[in-house]
Amino acid sequence: MSYQMSRPPRLPLPIEEEIHTPGSPIVAPTNGNDIGDDISALDELSGLPRRTSGLSNATEDDDAEELRVDKTRPTVPTRIEWRQGGQKVYVTGTPFQWSRKQRLLPANGREGILETVIPVFPGTHHIKFLVDGSMQTSPDLPTTVDFGNNLVNYIEVSGDEPAEQGVMSESLHPKSDKEAETLPSRQASCVEQEKTPQKKVIVPVETFSDKLPQYLSDFDQPEDSQAYRLASLALEKLPNPPSLPGFLTKPILNNTTLIKDDNSVLNMPNHTVLNHLGTSSIKNNVLAVSATTRYRNKYVTTIIYKPTSD
Repeated sequence: MSYQMSRPPRLPLPIEEEIHTPGSPIVAPTNGNDIGDDISALDELSGLPRRTSGLSNATEDDDAEELRVDKTRPTVPTRIEWRQGGQKVYVTGTPFQWSRKQRLLPANGREGILETVIPVFPGTHHIKFLVDGSMQTSPDLPTTVDFGNNLVNYIEVSGDEPAEQGVMSESLHPKSDKEAETLPSRQASCVEQEKTPQKKVIVPVETFSDKLPQYLSDFDQPEDSQAYRLASLALEKLPNPPSLPGFLTKPILNNTTLIKDDNSVLNMPNHTVLNHLGTSSIKNNVLAVSATTRYRNKYVTTIIYKPTSD
C-alpha cells in the first residue's frame, strides 16, 4: 500500500526564547522652548546594552488606569536629583511619554549630585535614569513595578506645591543690568511673591492601626440613635470594593499573542498572576480553567476543559 503526499507534513514551530527590552519606542522631541531645552532624542542610544526583561504590552489605557494625572491643572516644576555618579545622566519617563530625555547637570555647591528641573502635571509619574548608556533606578526614590513588569522609580507631585526655589531665583536675579531694565514687572511680581509665601497644606501620612474608625463603632449603636443614622450615611458614601485586585484583571490568555501563527507562544506574564486559578464563563456546556506556573525562567500556562454535564 502506498501513500501519496502533495506536500510535506507541517512541523510544529520552534519556540525560542526572545530577548526584549523595557520601555517604549523613542522619538526625538518636538518642542524645546520650555524648561526642557536640553531634552534630546533617545534613539541615538538604541544599541545600548540592557538587561533582558518581559515585553511590555501595556497600552495607553493601562497607563491611565495605573497613574492618576490631572492634566487640567498647570504643570509643576519638579527637581530631580541623581547621587550615584556617572558622566552622562539623563532622566526619562511618563512626564515625557517615554519618548524624550533630559540631561542632569552638576548641582552648584553640591559635589557628586546631578540635578535638573522638569515640568510635571500633578499626579503620580514613573521615571527612570539613563546613566552612561544603562537604564537604572535611583535608590533614593521609591520604586514600583509597572504593568510591563519593569522596575521603575515613581514620584508624586501635588498641584498645591509652590514653584521650585531654583526656578524662582533666576527671575529674582537677572544675569545683567540690561536684562533687569527690560524685565521690571516680572522682577517686581516675583519679589511680591517672595514676601507672601504660599501656605502648603501638609497631608498627614496614613498609618495602619488596630483602632476602629468612629463611624464603624457608631454602626453598632441602636437604630433609632443619631450616631447610627450618621454612620449609615457614611457607609453609603463609601465605594464598593473591587471584585478582583487590579493585577488579576489582565490575564495573558485575554491578550493578543506575539506570534499570530502560533497560539502556543504567550506574552511574558506578570509575576503577580502566578499560581492563580483562572476560570472562563461556561460556553456550550464547557468550563475552562487555567493556571500559570514558573520554573526558573520558563513559564507554563495549563488550560483544562471540562463539560458541565459530568
